[in-house]
Amino acid sequence: MKVFFACAACLMLSAGLAGAEWNENFDSYASGSLIIGQGGWAGWDDNPAWDAIVSADQAQSAPNSVAITPTSDIVHQFTGIAGGLWTMSGYCYIPTGSSGHQYFILLNTYNHGGPYSWSVQLRFNSTTGMMNVMEGSGSTPIVNDQWTKVEIHINLDENQQTIYYNGIQLDTIPWTTSGAMEIGAIDLFSDMGSTIYWDDLSLEPGAALTPSTWGQIKATW
Repeated sequence: MKVFFACAACLMLSAGLAGAEWNENFDSYASGSLIIGQGGWAGWDDNPAWDAIVSADQAQSAPNSVAITPTSDIVHQFTGIAGGLWTMSGYCYIPTGSSGHQYFILLNTYNHGGPYSWSVQLRFNSTTGMMNVMEGSGSTPIVNDQWTKVEIHINLDENQQTIYYNGIQLDTIPWTTSGAMEIGAIDLFSDMGSTIYWDDLSLEPGAALTPSTWGQIKATW
């Protein structure tokens, strides 16, 4: 019986493994360089005015991260991700004293000039000190002055996503209500907010089992 459920757990972890994976730690670029044009990054609508800076001022994995300045809006597109389980994650660093709004955004549809369809927008309101899920109801205080993980488990087969920040589950909501059942792009955007940093971004097939899921599996052994 244990062997059966161990196999079931493996299948849950490996679902969606047929797709590609993406990792970005910004360490292969020169510190101080602009990110647009490197590693597949572009400005929103292919506008170079929305650039961001490869920075050695902070790093989750040395030497670099990307500094999202008050005028940054950078996009990395994905193709062919149209089914299975996926985990998008990354680490953010928000200094004490920050202000304004910064965003971590995933789109199910993105093309320069449109059409666009947003799946989740995590708004970091540094003025109030709160992060909230714009498409849902989840919110939690922002963690300042340390690298903090954002993680989104996406089930494209079931039209579902579960959102975590600093290890806290904030929301489980549909991946889309009107757009494509795909992962189209990641967008790091500042709405004139203070400079913050992102590092060690990844999009990987499969989804980590939550403690409750492990508990359900073990209860059947």
